[in-house]
Amino acid sequence: MITSLRSLLGRLIAGLKSSLFAAGIVAFFALCSASVANAAETKLSSRTGIVATPKNFPNQSMDDLADMFRLNAELGSFTVMRVNWSDPNRLNIAQTLMGLAEQRNLNSVVELTPFKANELKGAAVDPPKDVAEAAGNRPGFSNPAVSESFAKAVLEIAAMKPAFLAVATDVNLLALTDPAEFAAFAEAYRKLYPRIKLSSPNTKVFVTFQWDAMQSRGLEANRKLIDAFRPNLDLLAFSSDPRKLFEKQGPRGLPSDYYARISGYNSGRAPVFVELGWPSDGNSGEADQVAFIHEIPHLMSSIDPSMLAWTSLHDVKVLLLFTYRAGLISTDGSQKPAFIAFRNISDDRAPPQSASPAMTVAPRSKPSIANRASAHFGIYTSRLDGSDIQTIITSDDQEMTHPRISPDGKRITLTRYNKRGVDGKANEGQGYDYTELMIVNLDGTGLETIIPAKPGVIAANGAWTPDGKSLIFLSTDNPQRSPEIRRIDLATRQITRLPTPAGLKVADPHWEANKIVFPAKADAKGADTLWIMNADGSGARQITRPTRSSSAPGLYGDFDPKLSPDGSKVAFMRIDGGDSWRVMVLDLGTGAERLLTPKGVMHWLPTWSSDGRLLLYVHVDRSNLKETGLYTMTPNGEHRKMIPLPRGYFYGNSNFFPGDGSTESARIIFTGTKNPKM
Repeated sequence: MITSLRSLLGRLIAGLKSSLFAAGIVAFFALCSASVANAAETKLSSRTGIVATPKNFPNQSMDDLADMFRLNAELGSFTVMRVNWSDPNRLNIAQTLMGLAEQRNLNSVVELTPFKANELKGAAVDPPKDVAEAAGNRPGFSNPAVSESFAKAVLEIAAMKPAFLAVATDVNLLALTDPAEFAAFAEAYRKLYPRIKLSSPNTKVFVTFQWDAMQSRGLEANRKLIDAFRPNLDLLAFSSDPRKLFEKQGPRGLPSDYYARISGYNSGRAPVFVELGWPSDGNSGEADQVAFIHEIPHLMSSIDPSMLAWTSLHDVKVLLLFTYRAGLISTDGSQKPAFIAFRNISDDRAPPQSASPAMTVAPRSKPSIANRASAHFGIYTSRLDGSDIQTIITSDDQEMTHPRISPDGKRITLTRYNKRGVDGKANEGQGYDYTELMIVNLDGTGLETIIPAKPGVIAANGAWTPDGKSLIFLSTDNPQRSPEIRRIDLATRQITRLPTPAGLKVADPHWEANKIVFPAKADAKGADTLWIMNADGSGARQITRPTRSSSAPGLYGDFDPKLSPDGSKVAFMRIDGGDSWRVMVLDLGTGAERLLTPKGVMHWLPTWSSDGRLLLYVHVDRSNLKETGLYTMTPNGEHRKMIPLPRGYFYGNSNFFPGDGSTESARIIFTGTKNPKM
């Protein structure tokens, strides 16, 4: 799913080469047996964690990612996720991984990587392609435009409020290559630190230093590098791959004070964070890996780090013939002896994952006033003749969709998106995970989050119950679970699950009278079909069975169903691949389907007027964008008419006001996104 996770390991694996060790198989098994037997003799008091690397990278599935965090929770209470600044999908990666980590009660340590390292020899600034092109011959932090672009990327991640945020990794390597650029980055960090704290006061902010590279420099030279970032270091953090210096000696050849020397840079007694590992290449490699782990408590005893992380969960295939083997688990998913050894050096664990309850209570947020200034995204109302346009809520960077008016006509429920794309905007195109369900009064006051946003979790597409006291909505409380239909009581904030047939992946519920209609599919390859059930979840039955009539690729099935006010019909959209998106009406009594719109243009999101005499829908003509907009027609497909709204916007997600009927003065609500082509 997240193929761009390849970039998470770019710095970690750069330049590493496999090595073979001469120790024999007999010695390996003897050492492993003794090591596992004595693993619990000395333990760390530190919190422990691991750098998140999935099985089957770079072709990992969501199941692989979920299993990665399950295993992580067995090894400690936090997870380290590395994200390259140069990766255009960095926000999506961070959001998805943080969401999965949260489900396992793991604290997230997000490490942003703005540099490309050359082993221990040095590093260079590695900006995104667009930033590099705009910077020309000044692609480093001495260029204010580059620094501000980086600051924006950091602040976007800080807005997700990770427990820990490393603004850069192995910063001292940059000093080896370009001291002036190192100084420029340190100055950029000094200015950025208070901005991060303003956005996320509880996030611990730091940079990491490559410990093994520091061994070739003197104490004072290294101290100057660290002091360039003080006092704005919430942690004193180091990464270490000691085999690069002690390959011949092996793990028992490390000087006993190798990590104790960190104390020389920590006169202020800041919390210490150490990331370290030892690869398992060669005949004796796994034994050496275990031996190194058992040396860790002794090596760390004098500095007593507050946090310690192993450098990789899984081994990672880097090239066709090379695998980076610092993981505790092989590429085939089998645990190495080092997995048990690392688990046994500490009793630190993530709290157990709780089961999804049938009933929960949502927290309350403090109501606020919606922004109503002109902006990129917005929700608006007007009359059916296009007059009396009113702005309800707007945003420059967060799309809001599925606005629906309460039965009394006073409040609106809406879905707001939080997952941002490369342009910095959060919109429906980024997916439904990390959405929140909100309510706002018709005058823009009383803006309130009903179901708060969480990375990787869906809370979207709310619909009012007929009494206006509750909402039904599409929800997950866990990224591994399929979406469910849930109901929240707005007075008590009590949430209950509405039962749907087992195995169905549901979406877009709509409640009318005592019935709920929704689309669902049984498997990833099948078509979406429409289902209807009683309001309590009983009596569910399938009501459409679409068949593909063309070989065109793309979506296929029935979507966006709306029950007519009298409950006798369902208007919906049928997609038959490609641009074949057409409005249909199903008679629930006879089962007869009626196709209302022609081929050649796209029509979607049909909804009924309160008297059942009109359908309001979105019309998209790619060959003539000026004809794109909101339209009405009668339920037999006749008298199609465009609503005259201002140009420069793409309009959608339209609904009639309850009780307003279908006259020219009837009110409608809809979304608008700025688009100069419209």
